[in-house]
Amino acid sequence: MDINNYDIVADLYDIYVPVTFDIDFFLNETHKVSGEVLELMAGTGRVSIPLMEAGVHLACVDNSVKSNVILKNKLEQKGLRAEVFTMDVRKLDLGRQFSMVIIPFHSFAHIISPVSQRATLKRIYQNLLPGGVFICTMGNPITRKQDVDGQLRLAYTYALPDHGKLLLWILEKFDPQDAQVVQAFEFFEQYDADGKLASKRLMELHFRLTPKDEFEEILQTTGFSIQALYGDYAYHEFAELKSPSLVWVLEKATNKYTLENR
Repeated sequence: MDINNYDIVADLYDIYVPVTFDIDFFLNETHKVSGEVLELMAGTGRVSIPLMEAGVHLACVDNSVKSNVILKNKLEQKGLRAEVFTMDVRKLDLGRQFSMVIIPFHSFAHIISPVSQRATLKRIYQNLLPGGVFICTMGNPITRKQDVDGQLRLAYTYALPDHGKLLLWILEKFDPQDAQVVQAFEFFEQYDADGKLASKRLMELHFRLTPKDEFEEILQTTGFSIQALYGDYAYHEFAELKSPSLVWVLEKATNKYTLENR
């Protein structure tokens, strides 16, 4: 599988991913453009909703039907409007171009193979206006690999609205066929208010820890130039041995490259 299926846990996603650490970064960056912004792999709207509430003209794409239903329901409840597309980003084609494209929360890593990553970047390039900006976020392989040890552990416990709780167990190991790919198993246990196990499910996913130089090689063949590379969402310079992230700010460099001749 080259892209993971989040339909399995779409109804739990807002509970077990309550993070906001990158919201201010994307608010700041999207306000630098005046045109429409496209968010890829938008999920249930963790980033989308704050952007739209701040006045960003946004369109959203995700491959998960159930995540898109949840996002659309949120938009309706909040009186917000945005086009929401169910689409594989490797085949991205919306018939128009955007001022900015963003992929938050290191989700580009869920496109496993370099071939598919290159295909996705070409699609993104085609859907950007000349001079448009693409922000691609990734985990830093050097620091992220330290957590991949093949051990099952209780990662988090979350309170549920019905006074029950959700337990998330995680096991991560390297793919024996590709050392850059991590196989992750997320076990979800839901308990009711009396402490009885109500349900459990397994989410298996794969993600690629793409090295900086490998991604730069792909960029050279897809027409993007590098505006900036940050090591986190506070605009700190990327430090290979300690930064948690690679936050790429890329530009559609029409003065140097065109996809038609590639």
